Amino acid sequence: MEPFTLTPACKDYLWGGRRLKDDWGMRTDLETVAEIWELSAHPAGDGVVADGPWGGHPFSKAVRTHPEIVSHRHGPDDPFPLLVKLIDARLPLSVQVHPDDAYAARVEHGSGKTEMWLVLDHEPGAFLYVGFERELTREELERRIGDGSLTDVLHRVEVRKGDRFFIPAGTIHAIGGGILIAEVQQSSDLTYRVFDYGRTGPDGRPRPLHVAQALDVMRPIPAGFAVPGASPAHPVPGGTLERLADCPCFRAEILDLSGRWERAADGDTFHSLLCLDGTAALRAGSAVLSARKGASLFVPADAGPFVLEGAGRFLITSLGDREKGLHQSWPSAYKPHSR
Repeated sequence: MEPFTLTPACKDYLWGGRRLKDDWGMRTDLETVAEIWELSAHPAGDGVVADGPWGGHPFSKAVRTHPEIVSHRHGPDDPFPLLVKLIDARLPLSVQVHPDDAYAARVEHGSGKTEMWLVLDHEPGAFLYVGFERELTREELERRIGDGSLTDVLHRVEVRKGDRFFIPAGTIHAIGGGILIAEVQQSSDLTYRVFDYGRTGPDGRPRPLHVAQALDVMRPIPAGFAVPGASPAHPVPGGTLERLADCPCFRAEILDLSGRWERAADGDTFHSLLCLDGTAALRAGSAVLSARKGASLFVPADAGPFVLEGAGRFLITSLGDREKGLHQSWPSAYKPHSR
């Protein structure tokens, strides 16, 4: 199948802002936009194929009908495995944790959630939480969740543009206010809130917490880990390419395009190309697609060689190396991998 453009799903949560509408040109009737699900076949936010033979159909339907566009290993009953988002956190997100695959399958009958963040922009002094400063007992965790002092023992990181954070399932975390992020994750919407700053939802009631589940899946140990598969930017024909992460869940790369770049889709994995800046044209077979900031292009695994030509920055997501583990280590202080 030839490549196509995806029309994303838009989400409005109480912490969202207007940057994705005002600066990224996202078309939606929502007044504020917290998240854009740029690549998604998840039932909570299914994308729509914008052009080609499947134009107007849900992305999930195209995947079910033609599983070979995901990978030659993908079956018609297999769920699409990844989700790529843009997140505009005008206000802080809740302090939360996600389950791993084993717990999610056993308890929630779904997928776990390991994710990676790339900081696209931020307000001065913006920060996030990832992991703990030290190891905690379950008793101390329960006490701090109960008395509202949990953030006192979370590891706080003041962000810079270009920072990236790999968040394995079970890692407590929270995106702070004033941060714009691109997120690559497993296709899961399972979130266990443990602290929400006393906020209320649209109904005026406190938003629900999920303390028991969070305590079941949380790693109460110091933050810090090696990012699996990361490698520095290196020159390639048509620009520079950097590997952000490569784990069993996903592979994420950044292409800084300044000419003509080519890659082969050999049936092993699809490629998702999210334009973060600039303009380019993608060509594969007889298909020619244009990309500008915010555009989401999908190159099927069976599309053969494809070419991207222009000038801009692209987040490229594909299936990860299933032979690799997460190679986690937990030093005493978290060191984000920064540009």
